[in-house]
Amino acid sequence: MTLKNYNSQGASVSFGTSGLTGKVLSVGGVEQSREAMEITDLGIVKNGAKRFIPADIYDVGSVDIEFLFSSAQALPDIVAVAETITITFPKATLTGSSATFAGTGFIQSRSTPELSVGDLMQMSCSVQFDGETAPVYS
Repeated sequence: MTLKNYNSQGASVSFGTSGLTGKVLSVGGVEQSREAMEITDLGIVKNGAKRFIPADIYDVGSVDIEFLFSSAQALPDIVAVAETITITFPKATLTGSSATFAGTGFIQSRSTPELSVGDLMQMSCSVQFDGETAPVYS
């Protein structure tokens, strides 16, 4: 039986230009969507179903990332230009390669860590994929 890894350990995020680094705690899921356009006309019969077609374009999505924070590192640059962001998934098998989800995007929002007694400092940022190089899962 082939071992399949359903564990998140070993996942990573890399930023192509800025080189933003940190100990990644979590990477949110990327939700992509496209509109459903209603095309129901007046010929629909009573108790009939509405009709829809898919829109021609879609929203490439965004992702939230949490890091451990040290004041020796830089915060994500909120004014930086778009860069390639790559999410690398853990290997599914011992001998297989890692899957990636990569595309160009920019820091849409960032937060500084909360400071409280006995807690680790964590920062977070949201990356908006820009659609110039649409994210690709490979």
